[in-house]
Amino acid sequence: MVFTALLLITAQWPVDVHAGENPLTQFELKRSATAHTFVWKDSTDALRGTISAPVRAGQDFRITATVQPLEGPDFEGPVTFSLRPLNDRGGADSVTVAKSGEEKSWATTMRVREAGVHRLEVSWTSTHRKVVRGELAVEEPGLPPWVAPVSGVSLVLAVVGIAAWVLLTRKQAV
Repeated sequence: MVFTALLLITAQWPVDVHAGENPLTQFELKRSATAHTFVWKDSTDALRGTISAPVRAGQDFRITATVQPLEGPDFEGPVTFSLRPLNDRGGADSVTVAKSGEEKSWATTMRVREAGVHRLEVSWTSTHRKVVRGELAVEEPGLPPWVAPVSGVSLVLAVVGIAAWVLLTRKQAV
């Protein structure tokens, strides 16, 4: 009875999402105005990647990565990109990308359903299975992409209309 009560109490405690993670398998995302970049390296492989910015909930973003062995032949296998909310213990949205032809990187388009901090995992198998992760901040959805051009065209039409009205009413007044 006491054991059951203790289990119920501890099950309600918040989960430390970083508990048990190896700092050697984590990368830091660096943000600029146009992209997020990440770099990770161990004794056998180097990973570099970019994510188009800003990353907003409900909108597509592009992620590109290169895996470069430090020695030996180039890596040609598939790379998997996984994304899930940081505090979520469930499954992740994953995309496995195979490199085709002469491409030097693996690239895909993903979409995040909700805003907040998400865990991005990049995994591949070279000398052994490797999974590296970082935290990606996803912004609230902004205005739809068509709003700015429509607003701009509307503003230009309004200025032209007012200018034409002023010119036409001046000629009639003279």
